[in-house]
Amino acid sequence: ATHMVHAVKRFSPGRLALWMVLLFVTAVALVPFIMMLVMSTQNNYEIFSGASFRPGDHLMKNLESIASVNCPRSMLNSLVIAVGTTVLSVFSSAMAGYAFAKWHFKGKKVIFFMVLATMVVPMEVGYVAFIYQMRLMGLAQTFWPLILPNVANAAGVFWMTSYMQDGVPYEIIESGRIDGCNEMKIFLQLVLPLLRPALYSLSVIAFLGSWNAYTLPMLMITKSEMFPIPLSIASLGNMQIADYGARILGVVVGILPILVIFLLTSKYVAEGLTAGSVKG
Repeated sequence: ATHMVHAVKRFSPGRLALWMVLLFVTAVALVPFIMMLVMSTQNNYEIFSGASFRPGDHLMKNLESIASVNCPRSMLNSLVIAVGTTVLSVFSSAMAGYAFAKWHFKGKKVIFFMVLATMVVPMEVGYVAFIYQMRLMGLAQTFWPLILPNVANAAGVFWMTSYMQDGVPYEIIESGRIDGCNEMKIFLQLVLPLLRPALYSLSVIAFLGSWNAYTLPMLMITKSEMFPIPLSIASLGNMQIADYGARILGVVVGILPILVIFLLTSKYVAEGLTAGSVKG
């Protein structure tokens, strides 16, 4: 009888309605991905003939097309750029956040406001000057112009500053200073271990942003062997007709690493996103 009561409560009308809504939202969210998988097996004519969930017979031809642009090399290029961007961006954001959250120095509020003010200025505004600067420094046709701009991550600095204000007790820092540790040793050995949820979240966001970047690589990279995955996908086809089936298959291949990373880190990302709301 007790089990029957629990079963009735579990499948109450309100709970059933909630499950129906969640299933509907899930189906709506999955339809574009299913269509993308289907269209990756079709050619241009089948794609533009109308929405269809019937797979085509051009999968092998589309695979040959993405192989012709050396997709594995492009994925390796994207991986190098994304990992370099993530490491430098997260580390610099954490160091800046530590300074703004735990140090007291003259002009801190003004400097912090100036850092936040850069968030309202689109990066595209400075592309011309940035490209000219990279050429003067001899960094054109390298991966550095795609990595260095992300080191100055104002959003990451704000995130880390907000997290450390409540997430890192002053007592830990003071105990390190009493033991004779310098500030870098305190930061690396005492502060960073406390920032794991925020570090995971910011790392995933930085990695995804770099992996999916298109405009800046298009302006800075002209050698096909240095193309990241978005540029390789965009190059599929010829001057007159774009090979959309191969491009969609390239997108499917390109998002596989992202899905793997998300599945492995989703728990930590959720903890980092919600950590600030549960600190009292």
